[in-house]
Amino acid sequence: MYFIYVSSDNDAIELLEEVLQLVDKTKLLIAVPDGYDLVQFLQNVKRGESYPDLIILSTHLSRMSGKEVLELLKIDDIYRLIPVIMLLHEKDEDEELFCKQLGTDTIIRPSLKKEWITVAKQMCAACV
Repeated sequence: MYFIYVSSDNDAIELLEEVLQLVDKTKLLIAVPDGYDLVQFLQNVKRGESYPDLIILSTHLSRMSGKEVLELLKIDDIYRLIPVIMLLHEKDEDEELFCKQLGTDTIIRPSLKKEWITVAKQMCAACV
């Protein structure tokens, strides 16, 4: 089982990897720097291989915004089945509504390790 975290923030990636190992050692975290690389990754999944159990998507990405990536994922017959959590940098009702309409949960991006642990537990529980 693996999660993909779409973010170019290396500190956040390392922190999520660390807390994910504390919460559930069976989960692997694969980090990709932007939405374009996520799409490339998903297109390279071979027949018989599994897709990620969860995609954690940052709103601020280069080349493609988090919203653009989410729209692409949700119109594809296969990718739309992969659960996505959108990490918001701050409370934004418009972003939350947009994500909710596409069937995606939102979380305000944690800043403390303790908060990341709570988020990681929620992510693992959602993928049981």
